[in-house]
This record gives sequence, C-alpha cells and structure tokens, in this order.
Amino acid sequence: MAFYFKKLSVDRDNERLDKFLRRIYPEIRLSVIQKFIRSGKVTVDDERVKDKSYRLKKGQTVLIKVSGERKQIMERFGRTISEHVPSSMKLKVIYEDDDMVALNKPAGVSTQPGTKTSNRTIYNALLSYDTEFHLVHRLDKYTTGVLIVAKNYEFAKIISDLFYSHNVEKHYLALVYGLVKNSKELRNPIDEKPAVTIIDPKEFFSGYTLLEVEIFTGRKHQIRRHLASHGMPIVGDDIYGDISKNEEFRKRYKLKGYFLHCHEISFFHPKKQKKITLRAPLNEERANILKSLRIH
Repeated sequence: MAFYFKKLSVDRDNERLDKFLRRIYPEIRLSVIQKFIRSGKVTVDDERVKDKSYRLKKGQTVLIKVSGERKQIMERFGRTISEHVPSSMKLKVIYEDDDMVALNKPAGVSTQPGTKTSNRTIYNALLSYDTEFHLVHRLDKYTTGVLIVAKNYEFAKIISDLFYSHNVEKHYLALVYGLVKNSKELRNPIDEKPAVTIIDPKEFFSGYTLLEVEIFTGRKHQIRRHLASHGMPIVGDDIYGDISKNEEFRKRYKLKGYFLHCHEISFFHPKKQKKITLRAPLNEERANILKSLRIH
C-alpha cells in the first residue's frame, strides 16, 4: 500500500506543529489535523507529540501515522479548498514596506476562507498580489479597518509574537445602542480566560454612542461580547444584540453587518527600529451613517 502521509522535514524554526501540518496538507481539515495531534498520531523525531502548539525546529522530522492511500484519506479527512483560487478584489493599502503591508479591510469580507465562505476573501485577493504573504491576525467578517499582512515568514513570526505578548496597541470605533456617559474598563472573562477592554465615549447621538475601544487581549468576538454583556451592544450585531432593532437601523441607514472599525494599530517596528502607527479611515458607508446621525 502507498501511504498518503510521508515523513516530512521541518523547513522553518519555531513554527507551531498544527500550523506546519496545515501548511503542508492544506487539503486536510484543520480540526482533523489537531485531532491527529491530540490522539497521539503525530510524531516529531519519532516521538509522539500531543501539543498542537509545540514549536518545531528546522531539520526535525514530522510524520502523521495514519494509514491509507490518497482516495481513502480524502474521503475521510479531506475538504474542498477554495483558498488557492485568486480573487480580483481590489485591496486598499494604507501602508507598505519590504516586510509588511497594512490594508483597510472592507465590510462583508472574511479574512480567510472557511467552510461557509467563498473565494472572495482577503486571502484570495492576496494571491493575486504577491507570491508570499502571512496573515498574522484576523478581523471578523463585518469588522472593517487595519489588517496587517507579513510578506515573509521571519517577519510574520515577529509580528505574531508582538500580538501574542500584547505589545500591539489596538484601537477601534464602535457604534452602540444607548447613552454611554463615562469611560469604563471591562474585565469580565471570556471563555474562562482573562479579557480587558477599555471604552471611551467619543460622540453622542439620539439613542446611540460612538465609542473608542482599546483591547489588551484578543479573545474571540471580545469587543462585541464585552459591550453586549454590559448593556451596550454594537449596532447591527445580530449575534449579541437585538435583531429587531438592527433590522430597523439597517432599513433606515443601509448598514452592512455591524458597526465596528479597527481605526488604529501601533507597535514597535523591529526592522525600522521605531514605533509606527497605522490608521484606516471609515469607509464611505459608515462615515455617511455618522453624518446622518448628527443631523437627527
């Protein structure tokens, strides 16, 4: 029998085990790869490793010990991958150097493909622009604003470590229901993990407040969940907010999705040896919504 999975030689230092295997086997579902690791079916230098976040060293050997030829493996564990299809979507570049590019992400576009997304993603669009890129963080589908993309693996690792160690300043604009008079620090845990969100009212409207939001952790849907749990859901957020209110708002102001925008990211650029600040203006749709609210 010709086995599908072969012994692999690690070509990068400090890459996570699950990320390495996903890069080599993009046709295998990530959840399956992580299950292989947890169940002891993956070896590194012939030793079982059950930690998906295990950091590899260049020159090590990795093997998935699951038998089967290609057809059998694909039937059991394969997925349809759309991420290799380039998209002609035009990207709005707000900053670029030799190591990275920063984009102003539009609303309604996922950062990368998933089981419920088409090939109209930031990932697919990047395939048309460059031969190598690395997504170092994500914005939710309807969150707009600053999105950083590394142009090489070495810089991707540096930026990823900055995000992981909370050395990246992230500021958002969020339009929420209700009157929020004072700045607040929100610290209730998310998924049993610490989460810190700072809010500062910037502008008041009839029935709404525009907040500046800074997050010091990166939990899933952190801003949306924190604000909703404190009685100030983001306008348009059907998962954590009021669907009927959102429908009325969309009919009146033509909002796509929910109103959350990453307007500024700052960090120390290790190659340039200085702090850089990346800013993204609101798109026309959301800027016009604020203009309309000011009139009313």
